[in-house]
Amino acid sequence: MSDQTTRYERVLVAALAVVPGPGGTITFVHQRNGPFAGNWLLPGGGIEVGESARDAIVREAFEETGCLLRHPEPFAVYEIIGHWPDGRTYHLSMTAFLERAEHRVPEDFAGHNVDGVRQSRVRDVPLHSTDYRILVDSGVMSCPEPEIARRLAADGITMTAFTGSRIGVPGEPRTAPR
Repeated sequence: MSDQTTRYERVLVAALAVVPGPGGTITFVHQRNGPFAGNWLLPGGGIEVGESARDAIVREAFEETGCLLRHPEPFAVYEIIGHWPDGRTYHLSMTAFLERAEHRVPEDFAGHNVDGVRQSRVRDVPLHSTDYRILVDSGVMSCPEPEIARRLAADGITMTAFTGSRIGVPGEPRTAPR
């Protein structure tokens, strides 16, 4: 098993960011590894021991997109559970940030550990099912709740969102059933 696969043998604590680009675009990366490999996702990755979630997303966004986040604000924590094609379970605990400033990916930038970077309007990207929930919660797009639940169920993903004015404070989670 590769290091990329074994890191998913336990709950992976990670962070992601919604990064606005020029002209109403959002920044996406083409995922190379992990359970969502081959999909366009929001930039992010694992939090290292001793690293805050905010520091992790600033680092990950820079490594993957070349954008140096200055104002990332947390808006949700997600618990994401699904299965690899061989049946093994993956489990992610993901803190989501919304960057307030607009960023442009540097020309000819080749992101670390991703197969591509693009800044597009959400309607022009083949969104992964988890991106629907995240982009709606961030206020970037709208989508009916039954449609989000349908997309997650089609991918065999259970995704619980903890949102509110103070992330980390107990609240009512919103769960899209498998």
